[in-house]
Amino acid sequence: MQPGGRPDAYYVQARPDVAALVPPECRRVLEIGCGAGGLGRLLKDRGHTVIGVELVPEAAEAARRHLDRVVTADVEADGLPFPPGSFDAVIFADVLEHLIDPWRVLREAAELLASGGRVIASIPNVQNADVIWRLIRGRWEYRERGILDRGHLRFFTLHGVRSLFAQAGLTVEHVGCRYRRTWVREALCLLTAGRARAFLTRQYLVVGRKIIPRADSPAPP
Repeated sequence: MQPGGRPDAYYVQARPDVAALVPPECRRVLEIGCGAGGLGRLLKDRGHTVIGVELVPEAAEAARRHLDRVVTADVEADGLPFPPGSFDAVIFADVLEHLIDPWRVLREAAELLASGGRVIASIPNVQNADVIWRLIRGRWEYRERGILDRGHLRFFTLHGVRSLFAQAGLTVEHVGCRYRRTWVREALCLLTAGRARAFLTRQYLVVGRKIIPRADSPAPP
């Protein structure tokens, strides 16, 4: 059992679905909330250089066996100790919703990206039908995992996710939806022109690209 009462398995998810969203040309990768290094290890095997930041010392120590470097830090209290332009990609796999101020942290992370760099994030969807149904019944119960994980401090719909990325100077270029696919659900999405997907999705997989200012853009006042 890890600090905070979390089981060890909480920190060892490899997340190949997130790793698949990191473009091959993004050689220098920063993973914020790297856990025990499962995701970073996948990227290392693909030839990326991976630096991790992890809050839990025990998980950080495990990650050091797999990643190029691991910093034990609280990104909200300690900041991100890297110079601007240090990375081609920054990953937040199930992290932003745990932060008090994810807007500020994402802005600071975007400053670490080289021009055209990406932020890859997985973020729970509070618009999910299961959450809504329970709320209609007067239930908002935190759980060990999932959308209402007891460690979640912020909750997002897709609109909120897009706003989060936009205020950090990131343009969303990909949105993936994680949910259990059945023929009934896919038919429902087809019949509603995709609108039903917002209520089925449990988690969004988002890729944002750092906006490159045009050379002829006027300087800010």
